[in-house]
Amino acid sequence: MKKILISLFFLIGFLPALPGAEPLRERVFISTDKDVYVAGDAVWLSAWCLDAGSGRLSTFSKTAYVEVHSPTGMVQTAKVALEGGRGAGRLILPNSLPTGNYRLFAYTRQGASEEGFDPLTGARTLSVFNTFSTGRQENVKVVAQAPQAPSVPARGALGIEGGQAARNDTVRIALTNHGTEPVSFSLSVRHDDGIPAPAGAHVADFVSALKALPAARGFDAGVIPEYEGEIIRARVTGTDADGLRSMPGKNAFLSAPGSGENFYSEMIDDNAQVTFFTSNIYGDRELFLEIEESQTGHLELVSPFLDLPAGEIAPLQLWSGWGPALEQRGLSMQLEKNFNADTLYTLLPLRTHPLFDERTRTRYVLDDYTRFPLMEELFIEFISEIRARTVNGHRVIQVRAKDLMDAYSYSANNALILLDGIPVLDHERIFGYDPLLVQYVDIYENTFFFGSRIYSGVANFVTYKGTLPSMKFADNVRIVDFQGCSLPLAFTCSDFGSDYPDYRQTIYWHPALTLAPGESMVITCKTPAYGGRFDIVTEGLTSGGAAVCGQATLDVR
Repeated sequence: MKKILISLFFLIGFLPALPGAEPLRERVFISTDKDVYVAGDAVWLSAWCLDAGSGRLSTFSKTAYVEVHSPTGMVQTAKVALEGGRGAGRLILPNSLPTGNYRLFAYTRQGASEEGFDPLTGARTLSVFNTFSTGRQENVKVVAQAPQAPSVPARGALGIEGGQAARNDTVRIALTNHGTEPVSFSLSVRHDDGIPAPAGAHVADFVSALKALPAARGFDAGVIPEYEGEIIRARVTGTDADGLRSMPGKNAFLSAPGSGENFYSEMIDDNAQVTFFTSNIYGDRELFLEIEESQTGHLELVSPFLDLPAGEIAPLQLWSGWGPALEQRGLSMQLEKNFNADTLYTLLPLRTHPLFDERTRTRYVLDDYTRFPLMEELFIEFISEIRARTVNGHRVIQVRAKDLMDAYSYSANNALILLDGIPVLDHERIFGYDPLLVQYVDIYENTFFFGSRIYSGVANFVTYKGTLPSMKFADNVRIVDFQGCSLPLAFTCSDFGSDYPDYRQTIYWHPALTLAPGESMVITCKTPAYGGRFDIVTEGLTSGGAAVCGQATLDVR
């Protein structure tokens, strides 16, 4: 069914090719909390995905890919989940980056499939200083005087009220939409230490560039738009030519530890490759990859990043007078890492698509019953929805399931058995697993369709740790590190402890605020332990696609 839907949306995405229709030409703009960083810093991201034809938010693609480039190549990446054309996330700059200017841009698969696609529409330039090393990019220029910061004229009718505040205090910042259209924007409150931002595109430049785009020349018909979430690709490796020829038609599985929300199954194609259609997997985590009924070969993920040309990047102009400011920035970065600044984040709403409906779940919390040393005793004594049977000389777990006619029966040999959300194809491994490690068992008595497979009933054995402790998998199972979509976070610092040495450079960041016409809001911001000037910066778009950007000043004394 999912493949049918993919095909339908693929056709919808390319209806622009029909006479009289406008092509869906997606372009992504990223705003950041700052334009100047030190190596090791977090870069906070806010994403807008627009249809260049209408200038409005595109609701089509669900994943944006972010690349950071030096003059010699790609140095960092991130994925941002999109919903209604908006998204948020962050990336961490590697500690090893040499001092210099870098280019940041983003794209969707739909946008990048356009012939002649230019990723630099709306690209930002970031200045990065390495306070651990004297390493510099070759084109860095040492100057005798500090360069001037480029001016960014205000756009739109979003009012910002600055003011004054004491150190280690809470200040209220008022924002008002004086315009006639709703506004979606990011808000950053950041220290102005005199190091100027590099020249680079801002949201007004992005909007102007969209209007100046030449007519579309066509699209790559082989690219499937990610209307539902990231499409993860893998290829078979670790086997010979005969092994590769035996792979087409076999089922492959991709899963991540959890409650089963990240379980996907698809068939391997004639090129010994497999495509998993996901609903976006969040966070950097481990993925489990397995080929069913295969004693040879395993799956290897294919990078989704296109490593697009970043163009010529203007050299950083380096002035010796910035030494004290850079020392403070370096100290701030290290303190945030060492004192676990994760407690200062606010998680924004996630777009989730749970595979299993909790309303149809039966949960057995094993501590509520007599604990048994053997797994099979659980099925005999109190989990009536599961039974053990021997089929063709092998013990299997059968789950009582409701078929499409609402009739209940035990599955013959096609129940989906999970341990912490990971499929266990050899049920003997569950029979031999220590039930004292299991906290609860979730039973779903329905028929499920995953890729080409039909499962009659699902049983998920969830451990106390949630990390599959002591489980030994087959040799063809591969556990790989995976870069998922960045969690959408705001750096609001609302839960701030008194024992935190507060030298934050960005003291407030929210990637997705909205104001209706005439509406106002007040945000509260915790000032740091040092004084100085702080810039309150907004960047965003109206519902009609007009640029909005503004700036006010907060003096901390």
